[in-house]
Amino acid sequence: YIDPDDGIAPPAEVPPPVDPKAVKAEGADDDEEESADASDEEDEVESGPDPVIAQQRFGAVSDQMEITRKALKKFGRDDKHAIAEMVALAELFMPIKLVPKQFEGLVERVRGALERLRAQERA
Repeated sequence: YIDPDDGIAPPAEVPPPVDPKAVKAEGADDDEEESADASDEEDEVESGPDPVIAQQRFGAVSDQMEITRKALKKFGRDDKHAIAEMVALAELFMPIKLVPKQFEGLVERVRGALERLRAQERA
């Protein structure tokens, strides 16, 4: 269980990109809007995150992961420097939305550890 009020700052909200076609359509009359809507439907082939932005985000996570690993190796998990690096890593990772298949792969290890812990507590 992750407490949402544990004192970690929420991720920065990124405003949605402004579609210039939508801005032009606001000033047009009804006939032009209908033709613009029809052309927008044809143009909307690509879905999902922007590959450039995704590459930047995952690159930042990768870089921070290396920094965090070095801090953990040098200082240990309980040191304030290592904790600060882990918090920085978490803040970079939180805004990334994962598909269920990827999410399950990440949390499977945590679930296994929790099951072992509960089994030890019962014993």
